[in-house]
Amino acid sequence: MKKGLIKNLKVSIPAAALLGGIVCLVNPGNKPWVGWLGSAILSFIFLFGIHYAVEKLNSPRQVKTITTVNLLLRIITGIALFLLLPIWGYDEEPPQAGYLYLDAYRRDTDAWQIASTDEPIWTGFQDEFYTDQYGGMLSLSASTYRVFSPDAHRPILILLLTSFVSTLGIPFYWQAIQKRFGDKVASLACWIMALYPESIILGGSQMREPLIIGLSGIILWGLEHRKQDKRAGTITFIISLLALTLISTRYAIAVVLLIALWTWSDLTTRETETRQKVWKSLPLVLIVLAGLFISWRWLIDTSRWDLYLMESSSGRVQFELDAIGEQFRIPFLVLYGILQPVLPAAIAYPGIAIMRVIAIFRSTGWYLIAPSLLISLFFIPREKDRKNRKVLILTACFILFWIFLSSLRAGGDQWDNPRYRTAILPWIALVASWVMVFFNEQKNPWLKRTYSIVGVFCLFFLQWYLSRYYKLWARLPFMKMVLVLAATILVMIAGFLLVDHLRHKSGEK
Repeated sequence: MKKGLIKNLKVSIPAAALLGGIVCLVNPGNKPWVGWLGSAILSFIFLFGIHYAVEKLNSPRQVKTITTVNLLLRIITGIALFLLLPIWGYDEEPPQAGYLYLDAYRRDTDAWQIASTDEPIWTGFQDEFYTDQYGGMLSLSASTYRVFSPDAHRPILILLLTSFVSTLGIPFYWQAIQKRFGDKVASLACWIMALYPESIILGGSQMREPLIIGLSGIILWGLEHRKQDKRAGTITFIISLLALTLISTRYAIAVVLLIALWTWSDLTTRETETRQKVWKSLPLVLIVLAGLFISWRWLIDTSRWDLYLMESSSGRVQFELDAIGEQFRIPFLVLYGILQPVLPAAIAYPGIAIMRVIAIFRSTGWYLIAPSLLISLFFIPREKDRKNRKVLILTACFILFWIFLSSLRAGGDQWDNPRYRTAILPWIALVASWVMVFFNEQKNPWLKRTYSIVGVFCLFFLQWYLSRYYKLWARLPFMKMVLVLAATILVMIAGFLLVDHLRHKSGEK
């Protein structure tokens, strides 16, 4: 114990001092030594905690590597964006101040306003601060500034905070997934958590999603650990869920629903009598109904408004909606939102260099992970473990529902859609990693085939966008291009099925 503590201190203290120095260089403020001391103390608290969690959970070497990579990627990305956006970004307030997200800029500005006055920290929960509808992130940022940076506004501190919390969830998440699905799925899921582009960008920003991701990993560990240590698992679960509720009530509801689905899957077995199944399913039904009751009116109102904003902000979208008719308006915008950020558009769009790089980086991540989610429900039934099969099916169904809901809520926006999806990254990473491991072990060609279909989709739209922006080639009308693309995809699928049929037939012979 003492040896482990000394080892932890040997790592945490120098690393914290180094991070404090970096913050002092980037955000010196009026009193640089105050900035160094505050950021070093904050860094030490989290670095010590992360190192302690990794050792306490007996994490293997690979998890230690993933944890380190996760933290470094977010800190480096966040600092790079903070320094480069004012130079190469758009001539607008948020990028000129070093912020990629407008929400982060507004909320962080309000947080410093609270911290630099005599207003109580819980002021962030009041309605007058519209920049944070929940108040938790605003109050957390304000308290961080007041305690660790009282002399100057240092946005890098909040960037460090989000990076630390998202990283803290990694060792907990790995152990929770490993206990249930094995080393391969757990390790791949953690790599997805660490390397998923949208998560890196969010983790290097002053946004709430990194906190949600990190806390979700800890909540999942608490749920699974209750089977070995009910007291420790329950306490961890409750504390993490309460923290998540303060950050975002609606994301907390989503996580509670997912946890309820997992718990219900464990409680209901094939041998359970019908009456017992009904009683065990009743709490799940009540949770679902309560969540719908709380969120339905808000969802409908905000969806209508956001869909209207999306339609009115894009002349091209308005043109295509006029062409396809009012009856297809909502389906078109929802599908458009699901495809966001659109990879062909990111490649072709003639914007400034730094924003194009960010757009391509973000969209590449989504188009790499989406195929595994798309075909997940076709192959998860082949999972041999009955409980895991039920958990995966319910989780995949929830993910697909959440993707649809996110698109409906965000109205096709290229920033909000991916952000809402990424908030449930722990569950997306689980399903995607299971699919990838399954196809690798079974030597099944359908995942590669799905990627080829996505590749054809991207090529069609890339040609369309390039001809639109640069007038390089003749361009089909949008709807005709979509029909040709749909026909091409159907022919590809038919060809794949025919190949499988012929192989199966020859195998029988």
